[in-house]
Amino acid sequence: MRDTCTVERKSGEPVLNEETGLLEQSWSTVYTGACRVKPRTSREAEWGEREVSLGSYIAVLPWDTTSEIQREDRLRVTASDDTWLIGRDLEVVGISLAGTATARRLLVEDREG
Repeated sequence: MRDTCTVERKSGEPVLNEETGLLEQSWSTVYTGACRVKPRTSREAEWGEREVSLGSYIAVLPWDTTSEIQREDRLRVTASDDTWLIGRDLEVVGISLAGTATARRLLVEDREG
């Protein structure tokens, strides 16, 4: 696995930033280490009041990853040969379970378009 990623989970309730007027969410780190992100599909969806293209990817983590990853966690690639991946927030939408798996596979979506 040539990429490096961090998986984070929402920590507490969003807090209003008085200066910007926006809600800000804090995150806590669940996993940091090797990963591989590969494309799956993309689909059109309505996000808020606009049409967006949601890219689906499979994120592969080492089998011995000790942290339990959950839906709605956020995966961020921190190092990759594909520089377009670095820094993108990918939301975990599914987790593959298998007794004979050799790696942890997560279905993630890129909601940034």
